[in-house]
Amino acid sequence: MKKFFILSLSAVFALSLNAGAQAFNHLALGVGGGTDGLSFELAAPLGDHVQLRAGYGTALGLFSNTQKVTIPAHPLLNTTDVTTPMKLNLGMSDARLLFNIYPGQGGFHFTVGAYLGSSRYLRATLTQMPSVYETVGFEVDGYLVRATSGELKTALRAPGLGSGSFGVKPYVGIGFGRAVRADKRVTFSCDLGAQYQGKTSLWVSGESITGEVKEVQITEKNIKEAADSINEVSKYLTFWPTLNFHLYVRLF
Repeated sequence: MKKFFILSLSAVFALSLNAGAQAFNHLALGVGGGTDGLSFELAAPLGDHVQLRAGYGTALGLFSNTQKVTIPAHPLLNTTDVTTPMKLNLGMSDARLLFNIYPGQGGFHFTVGAYLGSSRYLRATLTQMPSVYETVGFEVDGYLVRATSGELKTALRAPGLGSGSFGVKPYVGIGFGRAVRADKRVTFSCDLGAQYQGKTSLWVSGESITGEVKEVQITEKNIKEAADSINEVSKYLTFWPTLNFHLYVRLF
């Protein structure tokens, strides 16, 4: 994936080398939304065949779904499995740097670039947790994880080509419409593609014996059942499907 990403960007720069005075001679402001959240962008031409799009988007609170999950018996106590509701919310928040490549004079284009920001893309809150998870909790790598008011907040992270909490997610897609047109003040564009996310991991907030609070990762070494479930999910979320629509207004 990394080699393909580098080759794609190299092709963009090659197409832009002879742009000359046409580069950045117009600027458009866009707003839009889709499976990558609500966003705003600035767009400018880099010649006849390439347009640059740079912006920021967030999906916090845009999607909510509740389903039932089974929590294994407490790892330290003689308890039984319990079924609790789990509320899911999108958790994306990132900048994006994208290049639209136009083979002809029309609106059809290929897009390459990357989303850069938090590696968190999904929040999951377990509710109606048994009281034992509030009082005793459970240990993850030396940190005590406990529910609060019956809720345990978790996050799914996928860094793409990044690491830890910072994600670099290459994007490849196709679309129709020009973000910037010299003959029109207002334009419309739609895009369909995918972000490379890499492997998904599950994180929860834990507290050390010194009172330090930080997010810790659930792995096969500490809670195997949960890690196995996340590894199964990861097979289907290596690429995040991205569909969005944008409305642009040319500023000059």
